Amino acid sequence: MSNPSVVPFLRYQDAPGAIEWLGKVFGFRPSVTVPGSHGGVGYARLTLGDAVIVLASVRPGEPYLRSALDLPAVSQGVFVVVEDLEAHYEQAVARGAEIVVEPETTPEGTRIYMAFDLEGQLWAFGDGFEADD
Repeated sequence: MSNPSVVPFLRYQDAPGAIEWLGKVFGFRPSVTVPGSHGGVGYARLTLGDAVIVLASVRPGEPYLRSALDLPAVSQGVFVVVEDLEAHYEQAVARGAEIVVEPETTPEGTRIYMAFDLEGQLWAFGDGFEADD
């Protein structure tokens, strides 16, 4: 693979609700949704511009993949680059996102904000990403 990609995958207690919420609040659009064999969502791929995430319903036979609601704290989050950070932030606030970090400029010059989603997953949005090449 010459161009590796990283695609976050998340589990939700209410995956159909998460798909709807992530679309309404953060602007993600489902491109594929496959029902689970025992109900819920077996697999869903959502996009926001070039960003891709995958999510599914929590499955009883997979105790290693849980919703953030099942945990005392989250230890990771998803970072998404957006074109207009301020507009994205205003939309998220207007539609009920719990803001954790108000828009700020990092020492590297990237504008970011952070929010929890409906089940407590941590999301960071920024207007760029500075990485050492």
